[in-house]
Amino acid sequence: MNRATIALVGSSFLIVLGVIDLQTAWQAIDVTTIVFLLSMMVVNANLAYAGFFPRILSVLLGLTSSPFGLLIALTIGSGVLSAFFLNDTLAIVLTPLTLSLTQVLSLNPIPYLLTMAAATNIGSVATLSGNPQNILIGSFSGIGYLDFLKALLPIAVAGMAIQIILLWLLYPEVRSMQKCEKLNIGNQRIYKLDYSLFK
Repeated sequence: MNRATIALVGSSFLIVLGVIDLQTAWQAIDVTTIVFLLSMMVVNANLAYAGFFPRILSVLLGLTSSPFGLLIALTIGSGVLSAFFLNDTLAIVLTPLTLSLTQVLSLNPIPYLLTMAAATNIGSVATLSGNPQNILIGSFSGIGYLDFLKALLPIAVAGMAIQIILLWLLYPEVRSMQKCEKLNIGNQRIYKLDYSLFK
């Protein structure tokens, strides 16, 4: 079972066993968070289908051509994107892309998968829209988006820097500054709206 199913089954057991009543269970649901999560999932799904995330990553990777550069690009790209979009969705979208990159370049995929997985979680700390926990914090506390960003952005940046250092220490092969072959991200389709349809 995935997490959503586990949560549904677990809450159902609580009601059936009489731990909480149905009314209390309904009151425990924060509608604002649920609606926001659903909206972000819809937006993320359409952006992924349109090729937005591979395109952004392609731009970042165009600035580097070495194993260590790839590590940094994945860290920054995953971290920044996850700060504005849900980290879980990004992890799902970027995993096959990361595997394809490492396969084409004949690189060990483990450190780069760890980079992507950690950066999506670390980067999501910076904003209210980064992960469900932050959305709940914003909903209950009423803290503003920019106030939250000012407080947590330094933590996220420090976390990503520590991540790069640790992976550099643990995986000697990512330290190389030698240029790799030209990176090809694959299908980068971006759909554009044809305004002539509305005339």
